[in-house]
Parts: sequence; C-alpha cells; structure tokens
Amino acid sequence: MFRQFLRMQFLSPMTVGRIVAYLPQFVRVFWRLMTDPRVPILPKMVPVLALLLMFTPPALELDFVPLVGELDWILVSVAALKLFVWLCPPEIVREHVSRIGRGE
Repeated sequence: MFRQFLRMQFLSPMTVGRIVAYLPQFVRVFWRLMTDPRVPILPKMVPVLALLLMFTPPALELDFVPLVGELDWILVSVAALKLFVWLCPPEIVREHVSRIGRGE
C-alpha cells in the first residue's frame, strides 16, 4: 500500500480510502525520516522548500480561485513528499517502514 501511495496515479475511491487509512503511518515514516540524522540535508530541504513555495505571492493568489487554489497545495505537497522519500537512502526508508509495521 505504501508503494502504491508513492506511485500514485488515477485512483479509485477504494484506493483513496486505503490511502487515508494508511496516512497516519505515512506521517510517522515522514517524521522519522525528517528526524533521522542518517538522512542527508538535501532530502530534508525538499518539504521545507515546498512549504515556502506554497506561501509565495503567486501561490497565495491562486488560493482565491475556486478548486485551483486547493489543487496546487495538494499537488505540491504530494510531489514534495514523494521526492523527499525518493531522495532518502532506500535502506533507511525500509528500516523505518518495517519498524512501523512491527509497531515500534
């Protein structure tokens, strides 16, 4: 399920429901990767820069346009989180995913 979230394409309502169910675990993986000292600084900068991008004047102006304003936040967030996980060392990502799967 976590791999499907990272390779997200057009989703059925059932898939979206499963993603929502796994969202707390993804947040835990994200938080663990952000606080892990073994993860380089470059991947950690991606979510921070995406957050800064969302608060630039052109992005804030789009918020006044119905539907487009919400879509740009969602697209930037998903792209930044996918890029963040992709840039993290795979063995560290696997370690944190397996720990969360075991309930640690």
